[in-house]
Amino acid sequence: MSKKTIIVTAVVAILILVAAFFVYKSGLVTSEKYTKQYSAEMLTAEQKVYEVKFLEYQTMLEDAVKTYKNGGAIPNVDYFIEKARYAQYLGHNDWAIEILNDVFNYYQNSSVVWNNLAKIYEEEKDYTKANEYYQKVIDTFGESNNWGNYYYICSNLMYMDQKDKTKECYKKYQSLGGSDIQIENYVK
Repeated sequence: MSKKTIIVTAVVAILILVAAFFVYKSGLVTSEKYTKQYSAEMLTAEQKVYEVKFLEYQTMLEDAVKTYKNGGAIPNVDYFIEKARYAQYLGHNDWAIEILNDVFNYYQNSSVVWNNLAKIYEEEKDYTKANEYYQKVIDTFGESNNWGNYYYICSNLMYMDQKDKTKECYKKYQSLGGSDIQIENYVK
């Protein structure tokens, strides 16, 4: 290789590294999962608060995971839940779902997480997936303590216009002491 080719190659490599550094620092590429840099102009005052809280819980969660990997306690499930909540507030239900599912790397079950996942899927109008999570809570933690989830299952079936399944669900809900005039009118 000639001396000129080596110099040109070195200069190009340095320019690529400098450009990559600036792209990384600009927030277009991030190293942390779920981290997103927003330009100040894009965020409302309320969203800026949400971003600060999101990053706060991200830091707490990262620290808790490091502590766990070094033999410490399991990360607090509330860190996942709060981080997911602020991801939702920032308009990132996909992040929230992923964050909540990460709980199961540390915990076998969580009724709170499954209920939160169900609510996100309802917001996304994926009522079938929402009902799977509500049913999972009932099946795992018992009907006697979670029978109120039948209300949500019945409502979702109603939204999907599945009258026979709604009627069956509503009978179960009523047998446990629940009632709802809107569902009752629908199944008549």
